[in-house]
Amino acid sequence: MTAAEKPFVWGVDGEPTNYGNRWVTLIYREAFRRLGIPVQFEHYSLARRAALVEEGVIDGETSRIYSYGDSRPNLVRVEESLADLVFSFFTANPSLRLARIEDMRGTGYRVEYRRGILLCETAVKGVVAAEQISDVLTQGQGLKKLIAGRTDLYCDLEVYVLQELQQPEFKGANVRKVVSIGKTVPTYPYVNKKHAELAPRLAAVLKQMKAEGLIEVYRKQVERDLGWQ
Repeated sequence: MTAAEKPFVWGVDGEPTNYGNRWVTLIYREAFRRLGIPVQFEHYSLARRAALVEEGVIDGETSRIYSYGDSRPNLVRVEESLADLVFSFFTANPSLRLARIEDMRGTGYRVEYRRGILLCETAVKGVVAAEQISDVLTQGQGLKKLIAGRTDLYCDLEVYVLQELQQPEFKGANVRKVVSIGKTVPTYPYVNKKHAELAPRLAAVLKQMKAEGLIEVYRKQVERDLGWQ
């Protein structure tokens, strides 16, 4: 393969079959088709992919919050959001009620989040004591601990948790959303700085795809494929 043919490698979160990965794969395949660039997807934990893109081993991260690059000088944000997501706290405790995140203060609740989800991490630090906070590698691990009563609250991307709860091992689990972190949060592509010239071109393509309604079409397609519609 020549340098000109080398694909752009995106680091993607978790399993290839999950909701978010199916959606972003459709979006980026079309976007890079329009850009005339081969594209490839590799799946890592959030923390691992963050390290790899900063090192330039992979070329970009598909979806991160706006402020993600503030402390990462090796990354360039693509200035067009990809998708708006919701981050929420879930529980398996039928008596646990929260009107807002600040209501966790002084409760003694054991709170967990998926490693690398910075919005969840930031939301609980300063509200819950450090010894009550933990993290896990996958949403499956987080839900199992929640159901087993080893934690009281689990924070993650809402749509990923809802999809995980469709798996046979979680059927009938008494897990419900308690409270969300704000409302929807726009997320953005990030690329290694060696691809800085690509960022505005990709932003223009994503903006055009939104105007065409194509990103929403892809979302509905994934939900149909998963049997959600």
